Amino acid sequence: MQAVLQILKVNELKSGVSKKTGNPYELQDAECVLLDDKGMPSQIGVLSIPKELRGKVEPGVYTGNFALRPDLQTRRIEAVLTGLNAVPVRSQVPQVRSPS
Repeated sequence: MQAVLQILKVNELKSGVSKKTGNPYELQDAECVLLDDKGMPSQIGVLSIPKELRGKVEPGVYTGNFALRPDLQTRRIEAVLTGLNAVPVRSQVPQVRSPS
């Protein structure tokens, strides 16, 4: 499954110890905008960054690859980011012509 998204901000890595299990954890997420087929914003949200992509993700426009997996705590099946491919963005700045 793929989606085009714009990462606006990568948040700081959060780490701690689970109160429930006592195990250490690390989490990182990013503020994102999902883009429709025309490149226009359709939804805004937070995307969890998987361990394999931490430190490699920066703001930009990407095609995100997702897989469906059950959440270990809630058992809900959710889309999980598995990869990002940068999308070249064409400049939206209008060309200014010099007077003839």
